Amino acid sequence: MARKTFKVSVAQLTENRGYRYPWVKHEWGEAEFTASFATCYFSGRTFLKIKGGGPKGGNYFCKEDGEEYRISRH
Repeated sequence: MARKTFKVSVAQLTENRGYRYPWVKHEWGEAEFTASFATCYFSGRTFLKIKGGGPKGGNYFCKEDGEEYRISRH
C-alpha cells in the first residue's frame, strides 16, 4: 500500500488522558499517511484516526502513549 507524505503540525491535546492546551506541546515535520488517512506515522509513532473526532477535539489517537492529538496537514 502506497503512503502519502505531507508536512504536518502535531499538537498533543491530552496528558494522562486529561485535557491540556494544544500549544503546550506542538511539533512540526513530515508525516506519512495511508491512502485512506486512517493511519499516520510521525516521529516514530503510529496515530490512528478517531472517527467523528475525539472528545477533546483531536482527530488522531497515538497507539504508543494512548493520548489524543490534533494533526493538521499544511
